[in-house]
Amino acid sequence: MAATVWARFVRHRWLPKLTVVVLLAALVTGLVLVRFQRRDDHNADVLATACAGVLPERAVHGILPDDETWRLRTDLDLTGRSGHGPRTLMTCSVEWGEEGSLDVTVVPMLDAPLRGVRLSDLLSTSPYAEEPKWATAYETATTQVTAACPTGLPGYPRPVTRFRVHASLNTEDDREARLEPQLGEAVAAVANDVREKSHCGGTAVEPSDVRPLPRPVNDYHRDSDENPASCRWFRPGLLGDDGWARADRGNQGASHDWARACSLSLQRVDTPTRQDQVAAVSSASWWGAVLPEVRGEYGAELAALTDSPATTADQRSYPLAVWAESVCAKGRTLSRVTVDTATRALSVARIDGLVDAYLDSADCRDTRILGKVWK
Repeated sequence: MAATVWARFVRHRWLPKLTVVVLLAALVTGLVLVRFQRRDDHNADVLATACAGVLPERAVHGILPDDETWRLRTDLDLTGRSGHGPRTLMTCSVEWGEEGSLDVTVVPMLDAPLRGVRLSDLLSTSPYAEEPKWATAYETATTQVTAACPTGLPGYPRPVTRFRVHASLNTEDDREARLEPQLGEAVAAVANDVREKSHCGGTAVEPSDVRPLPRPVNDYHRDSDENPASCRWFRPGLLGDDGWARADRGNQGASHDWARACSLSLQRVDTPTRQDQVAAVSSASWWGAVLPEVRGEYGAELAALTDSPATTADQRSYPLAVWAESVCAKGRTLSRVTVDTATRALSVARIDGLVDAYLDSADCRDTRILGKVWK
């Protein structure tokens, strides 16, 4: 019976060929399914490894193409370890295709050494020494977030109460904008893992906290008719009604987390001498952890403060500085206002009004004038 069926099958005009086609299709389908399963298993292993395995599956599958084989390029987790605190707490990089990659990095926010706290330092491009490249990589990242660690990260000689997580996405197409929600989930998950391992306490990071870095408007060395933001407390009328106006150049302003500063050049016409045509006004305030350094840096000037400072008779200009202590929006604040004119009487007559205008603009209270000094 079997031989008869086989003989009929073999003699059939198209059935053997169809059977071969079906078997080949089944074999190819099986091989493809095995390949896909191996790729999916490999991708799952990469996901379970990268960044301590905390990248959320749903978000990552939205970011990384499912039809690609992912490659783990780098993976490092140094959170919670004893000894010296690392400069990189965690990093991982996943690649796919020719150019695609997702890089996530966590770095502690270490205060760079200050160049100085004087007015000239505050008005420079940065009062800090140049930061290393690893500390500024977030500036070119796709998105980032700063996470609080109130109890402090372990292993550092000075308290480190913040860290930054930044992610960079490189794709062969322009998908970064559409993937912001998924990137936010991934970055928040990594941030919260570091918080838990480091026993940071405080508030968890939400995906909505993750944002591209805002591009700041540079307020340094602005030479224009418009006052820099930190100089908007000043108006030329504070020097009297003698035709004073801001000079075309020399107006500078800067604001930092712990200080702000302003330097202005003034000019007028129709005066007896060239020296009478120019004046200068500056202001600076400091608060927080830098106050001891300010008192040390300006120690000689603070020690010379009096209610009625004396000047020498042969001075060609009269730079007068006033120091004050106040409680302002940032807390206990030390402030310094200066005026430099060609006439001693003008400097003396206008300095108190300048100080009042400056402190009023900062919404300060409990002000105590520490004294004045001729520079």
